[in-house]
Amino acid sequence: MTQRRSVALPLIAALALAACAAPVSSVPAGPPEPAAASAPPGADAAAAATITPEDMYSRIAFLASDAMRGRNTPSPELNIAAQALIDHHRRLGLEPAGENGTYLQWYPFPLRGLNTAGTRLDVVTSRGTQTLRLGRDFFTRGATTADVSAPLVFVGKGTAEALGEGSLRERAAVVTLPGTWGVPFRVERNRQAAAARQAGASAVIHVLDATWTADSIAKYQEFTARPTRALGGAAPGLPGFPQFFVTQAAARRMFAAGNVNFDQALQAAASGDARQVPLAGVRITGGAPFRDLDREEAPNVVAVLRGSDPALRDEYVVLSAHFDHEGVGRPDASGDSIYNGADDNGSGTAALMEISEAMASLPTRPRRSVVFLHVSGEEKGLLGSEWYSDHPTLPLQQIVANVNVDMIARNSPDSIVVIGKDYSTLGPTVNAIRARHPELNLVAADDIWPQERFFFRSDHFNFARKEVPSIFFFSGVHPDYHRPGDHVEKIDADKAARVARLVFYLANEVANADQRPQWDPAGLAEVRALTR
Repeated sequence: MTQRRSVALPLIAALALAACAAPVSSVPAGPPEPAAASAPPGADAAAAATITPEDMYSRIAFLASDAMRGRNTPSPELNIAAQALIDHHRRLGLEPAGENGTYLQWYPFPLRGLNTAGTRLDVVTSRGTQTLRLGRDFFTRGATTADVSAPLVFVGKGTAEALGEGSLRERAAVVTLPGTWGVPFRVERNRQAAAARQAGASAVIHVLDATWTADSIAKYQEFTARPTRALGGAAPGLPGFPQFFVTQAAARRMFAAGNVNFDQALQAAASGDARQVPLAGVRITGGAPFRDLDREEAPNVVAVLRGSDPALRDEYVVLSAHFDHEGVGRPDASGDSIYNGADDNGSGTAALMEISEAMASLPTRPRRSVVFLHVSGEEKGLLGSEWYSDHPTLPLQQIVANVNVDMIARNSPDSIVVIGKDYSTLGPTVNAIRARHPELNLVAADDIWPQERFFFRSDHFNFARKEVPSIFFFSGVHPDYHRPGDHVEKIDADKAARVARLVFYLANEVANADQRPQWDPAGLAEVRALTR
């Protein structure tokens, strides 16, 4: 623990730092030639011009080298990357903005094991108690050291209209959860759990749809029972939020005991009925006990370029990018087992490094302070940004915007998708900057994959859920996404540099504006509906 907290810089980190500063000729495979520049005059343009394809390639080459072994969370290589980021920002004169006067914020990430022998879910009625069978009638997630005992209330899909803050205190929420395992299922599961917790519920019972069989229940119970790392609390064993996933057959018996017609309740929920319907006289008791098998931690890196305006320097524009990836895993057909993560997210991490260098070169710093937040644990479920937004090292109410950068170095060479443009005034600001800078040769496209719900799948979401206006620069997935083939040789360093310049101009403009960015009312309403 002590050694990890110090993030000591061993020989490999020294070599890595040398690679970051190495001339282009030393970089393997060589970056593409830079595009001809025709930037307009001025200090901002001169600063933006310091963001080059050569530098982007060199930085990504270090982060995605085999020596970094995929930067898993947690891992020694992730800590080496954190130290490289710290040294970079320190050399530029950026101030530490982590914990205890350092650039670091550590969050607990223990290996947590479920005690299946002690996991139980009982349905208690005036007629007696029925014990549901783990792996047959239900599976569980969100292990907790505390037993649960609470009356049941059906809240349909668990929408904001059905779940006012504190409205389910000391009760358990019963919600319908459609679909089978996949991204939409997990997004909806997480939203429902967060909304139930916000409403004060003791637990949430997700009623699965009829496509879930006994075999699939058993399969996913086996999966969720495996020891896994989880975002921990301030002390070992701090209770989590229990979630139980029950079959329709088990749910039907609960509803019948509570004198509620199950089929009619599901139909009402599907039609948008948001009423709370108590299952009279029915309660659940049970628990999903766990123990922490270790006390690992993982780092976020936080550096701030202090603003120049005494009236605005205590307001912050946060630029974020995750610097972790998948580590070492299953080999591909070539036998490569290192998930290098050049695009995901060596590209976004390198962009923040280049932007900080550009901003530090300005003869007059922006009026507001600009924060460079490098988070880990994104690949494990947006954990580093979740921890930071719940435990900010700077006043959350003073953060005026979050600009997130993730995977910007592949796909269409002259376009970048800017997700969340219609959620706040950050979108029109991006459009205006793009129009003023044709030399970037970039189309700043609206979200072209709305069905994928990408706005809710990267680190900016944890700022959006705190109602900080947020936007996300993203080039989309590709065949090497989350595979060992995400190598530096495949990135488009010229595109990545141009995207980084666009983000630089955006951050600079927001930091110098008289007014903070503002939410679009409809965008804020959608975020609230998915998080409350």
